[in-house]
Amino acid sequence: MDNPIILQTFYWEMNTGQYADDFPEESNLWNLLAARAEEISKAGFNFLWFPPANKGAAGIHDVGYGTYDLWDLGEFDQKGSLRTKYGTKEELENAVEKLHNFDLKILYDAVLNHRLGADEKEKVLLKNNKEAEVWTKFLFPGRGEKYSSLKLNWQMFDGVDWDERTQRAGEYLFQTKEWDDSYDDDYLMGADLDYANKMISEDVKDWGEWIVNEIDFDGFRFDASKHVDNGFLHDFIEKVNNSTEKDLFFIGEAWVNDVEHLINYLDVVDQHKMHVFDFPLRVSFVDMMRGELDMRWLGEKGLINQENYRNRAVTFVENHDTERDGVNEYGTEAILQRKLQAYCYILMRRDGVPTVFWKDYYVHGLKEEIDKLIQLRKKYAYGDAYESEANDELSYSYIRSGDKEHPGSGLVMMITQQENGDLIEKNINTGKANASYYDYTGNIEGLVKTDEDGNGLFKVKGSAEEGYSVWIQGDNK
Repeated sequence: MDNPIILQTFYWEMNTGQYADDFPEESNLWNLLAARAEEISKAGFNFLWFPPANKGAAGIHDVGYGTYDLWDLGEFDQKGSLRTKYGTKEELENAVEKLHNFDLKILYDAVLNHRLGADEKEKVLLKNNKEAEVWTKFLFPGRGEKYSSLKLNWQMFDGVDWDERTQRAGEYLFQTKEWDDSYDDDYLMGADLDYANKMISEDVKDWGEWIVNEIDFDGFRFDASKHVDNGFLHDFIEKVNNSTEKDLFFIGEAWVNDVEHLINYLDVVDQHKMHVFDFPLRVSFVDMMRGELDMRWLGEKGLINQENYRNRAVTFVENHDTERDGVNEYGTEAILQRKLQAYCYILMRRDGVPTVFWKDYYVHGLKEEIDKLIQLRKKYAYGDAYESEANDELSYSYIRSGDKEHPGSGLVMMITQQENGDLIEKNINTGKANASYYDYTGNIEGLVKTDEDGNGLFKVKGSAEEGYSVWIQGDNK
């Protein structure tokens, strides 16, 4: 597919509080996605990143990251409900079918690090020879033995974070165990799965094959992947990928803000199919949103700009973790500050796979502006790519040359941190002589004409809200 784009289809507060009142249609996400399949496809998206579709410890109130039973997709009466927060298994399968009918591929958010909501306690010995009472028996009474007969006990885990006997939180490593070989600390939360135990590792791999071949998903987003055993992730991808003729897509959520460490993580997992979210690039976006980024170096930031790794980057501006109510790095009042500049950057970029956040798109009201940027990506963002020599501390320009396979393609992108309201002008060489350009975003009116050497005086508005422009050939008639 040309210039693929991912839509993250959920946010943390979905169907809660004021959001439930303002967006009641989000109370049944699977049905909503099925209803919007054509709209989403026409907008230009290719992949939909679903939330974890399995039953969580908090039942219908679980966003999905408190995994209780991977095999229960809203089919069994467990944890106080049949459905999950997003709907029933039947509704999920219907949504997948409808979305596939519009050539959309679906990614499953797989929470493989831990389990929560155990059914019973067990007494175990800890590494320090003390006894603890821990919640580690998962009996799945609603599901029984359908799909999998495996019941979980302490032997399937390395440790937990709560001792019922002492009523104290902590990291309790079981006596016969060691933490798994993960990139970061193996322990994150809940009952930590022990992937050295073949019973649990094979069960989870079987589940992955079932999700792809029976439920018909097209890939996975791995939650908290740097806390999951590296060898297990490698083997999971290998086995699941080999179980189908589909070209599966895999993304690891390794929350690593240093680009060299992120590269090292990819090398350690050693799986060519693995992509990762470009957290280092987002650090630069936060600086830009604050007005504190030296824009001269934006073309070097993040995994997306690293040789040999740039095409393994999944770029994003926000997700369900980085932008929750009251939780972001630049203040609630400035929640949309220069956000479109960041989307403009990732959607015009030659490399990487950009992601659009549902909350930005449908809740914060950026759909119209983002749709324009998506259309630019799909129709014009082709050919060689290079930064302008006119870039400075406050403004950044990026040129796509276009190619023969996409007639009329090519563009000049400009974004700025400036907010004095003035027009910023830059002399930029497009490589196209005596050509007329107009700003497809509509933020700047009028035409720019290049001279016989391909140089033109391109403009962007010094505004936090409208400080982005994408110039394409034509006269806008």
